[in-house]
Amino acid sequence: MSTDGQATEPRADVLARLFREHNQELVGFLCTRLRSEQDAREVAQEAYARLLQLDKPGAVSFLRGYLFRTAANLAVDRLRHSATCDAVHRRFDVPEEGIEQATAEQRVDSDQQASLAMGYLQELPEKCRRAFLLYRVYELGLQEVAEAMGVTDRMVRYYVMEAMKHVRARMDEGVK
Repeated sequence: MSTDGQATEPRADVLARLFREHNQELVGFLCTRLRSEQDAREVAQEAYARLLQLDKPGAVSFLRGYLFRTAANLAVDRLRHSATCDAVHRRFDVPEEGIEQATAEQRVDSDQQASLAMGYLQELPEKCRRAFLLYRVYELGLQEVAEAMGVTDRMVRYYVMEAMKHVRARMDEGVK
């Protein structure tokens, strides 16, 4: 019994019922955002995993809202990550070789190179990394980046060049 005198449904039963009643709707909801059923199923699974981490599961109506909000946030994160990876692929000339026609091995290699490049960007000082991302990934103009960062156009160019040199040098180290 709960403190208000009502029988409390076991947590596993609540979550199983939530899955049965809402999983198809959740995956459909995510498919419209992610445009991939596989990605939608993965994000849904991650949302359920986060739901399992809640200390107090609460009512199914609360959990449904929490599940969908969590899934929507995860979908946005996935889309942002994907967009950033795509932009890094383009900026560092990571070969995509017609992603639709590329073999699975080529896609994995390309994704790994993009992930490495993103990791190498993390090694840079904040200002250098930020200038590079704003200018080369998010494609803001030099003046826009300079204003956003409170520096000169020349400084933005310097930061971008330093970032490019650093990432290319680090990627070349891995090839040797």
